[in-house]
Amino acid sequence: MSASNQEQFFNDEETTALRNFWKQLFSLLGLNPASEKSLPTSNDGAQSIISLHGREKFAEALWNFTTVDDPDYTCIKFVRARKLNIDEAITMLIECLKWRIEFNVESVIFKGDIGFMSEKGEDGDAFTKQISCGKTFVQGFSKMGGPVAYVFAKHYKAGEQSPKAMEDFVVYAMESIRMFTINPKSKITVVIDLAGFGLVNMDWKATMFLNKCLEAYYPESLQTLIIFNAPWVFHGIWKVISSTLDPVVRSKITMTKSVEDIRTHIDKSYLLEDLGGDSTWKWCYKVPTARPELEDSRKQELLSQKKNLIDHYVKVTNSWIDDDSVTNTQLRDFVASMLRVNHLSLDPFMRGKTAYHQEGNIRENGQMGFRTSHTSSQWEFSKYYTSRDELLDKIKRSQDNFKIQKVDYPIVEFEL
Repeated sequence: MSASNQEQFFNDEETTALRNFWKQLFSLLGLNPASEKSLPTSNDGAQSIISLHGREKFAEALWNFTTVDDPDYTCIKFVRARKLNIDEAITMLIECLKWRIEFNVESVIFKGDIGFMSEKGEDGDAFTKQISCGKTFVQGFSKMGGPVAYVFAKHYKAGEQSPKAMEDFVVYAMESIRMFTINPKSKITVVIDLAGFGLVNMDWKATMFLNKCLEAYYPESLQTLIIFNAPWVFHGIWKVISSTLDPVVRSKITMTKSVEDIRTHIDKSYLLEDLGGDSTWKWCYKVPTARPELEDSRKQELLSQKKNLIDHYVKVTNSWIDDDSVTNTQLRDFVASMLRVNHLSLDPFMRGKTAYHQEGNIRENGQMGFRTSHTSSQWEFSKYYTSRDELLDKIKRSQDNFKIQKVDYPIVEFEL
């Protein structure tokens, strides 16, 4: 069989940390084996947070958050953010899940562009203006293979939208970016262009909220952040902002006026022409086509399949925690691959369409890619994302291998 996900993305120390992470998390959520349910949990802080909404609600939030791909891909980010300190990583994840529950992130994802634009009143108008003007968008790959996001500060004006509408827009943008950064090696490179920036463009509340998102809710997603063309007035603002940043996030931020500095991170073929690159691609917003009428019976079938797969994942993870044998590791990867296939089928029911679906950057088959101009027919797809057909082939090869080894494995049927 091919190398396991652990072998590709985690070193031995991180794999051990993940085992301890899942053991404590399952204990807190009551998902550990029956023989261990009477054992006390050591993380009182996390337990106290869970009591606010209950284990069932937190477990639901956990699986919604992590089953977009191999759940380890999300969890390792919290483990790394807390330098393999399991208690701190668990507390960080639980606090993130609490925020996702209370902010109702799943409803933000469900709305999609059209859902937000259809809202009555000023907030709907504000969202339409924010997304159509090209305030921020994802386009192209960095030299590290991750996506690139651009932010044009001149389009930001505090007061043009309510604080809640601004937070919704930030979360919607972060969740859209997350579609490109699920894999642990696919981190985002951000270019913030401050050309034309003035005090009228400074939104302190939005900036502090974005900082919180990067540090606490979407950790280890940032490759580097480049502040470009900063005017004199911004330097005083930066002193205040930088003092509030997590040191890890702060270490990833560079301020420059040099195009060459940007080109150390982004190849000129993908760097936008206006910023000194060769890419003629320009933000030209197209409203996504309406969500197709999907059969509710199919949605319920996929949700039932997801629940079944989660049950299998919990069972095999508990076995892997006690014995990280090759067989248990392969079984766990096998179920994780099936969770990804399930997600690709279920996602159209749970996520409203975005501009990235409309442009073709995000494909229903699981691929993610870009092109350097609107007229180009040449697409480059991320090496970190596996298509649905490739996943199904991997699942079939795993099944054949399990049969040869006479290993019992969960049987789940997928539509071809």
